[in-house]
Amino acid sequence: MNKIKISILMFALLGFYTINAQETQVKERVKDKINAQRVAYITNQLDLSESEAQKFWPVYNAYHSELEQLKSSLDIQFKRDLNDKEAEDMLIKMLDGRSKEIEIQKKYIQKMKSAIPAKKIARLYRAEKEFKEKLISGVKERRKNHKKE
Repeated sequence: MNKIKISILMFALLGFYTINAQETQVKERVKDKINAQRVAYITNQLDLSESEAQKFWPVYNAYHSELEQLKSSLDIQFKRDLNDKEAEDMLIKMLDGRSKEIEIQKKYIQKMKSAIPAKKIARLYRAEKEFKEKLISGVKERRKNHKKE
């Protein structure tokens, strides 16, 4: 009888790990697809030449990676029932994060200048914002259409 219970438990665990691995693969594919769309959108919006793109994308990818690491390291938890001390600590952490983000941007603006002109760097921030807005709008539209079905 114990062998049957162990077999059932092992089968359930195997199923859980298989489903979890599949979810991870799906998330990675979605992330890769979004990244490819971001590259295409920014390349188009900045009107990058082939030479500029070859120089720009390694710098941009390092920049984007550093920003993502910063955001994940902050781990700010928004709760409804914060006391004043917790709220103050959260605000200070948010402001420190913004300061670090600005420092990262300053550092990478200097690096990007070796790849593309300053006017294209200035357009980069608008292009990033527009891409995010289009991405969010697309997700909202898909959810809306999905609810209708």
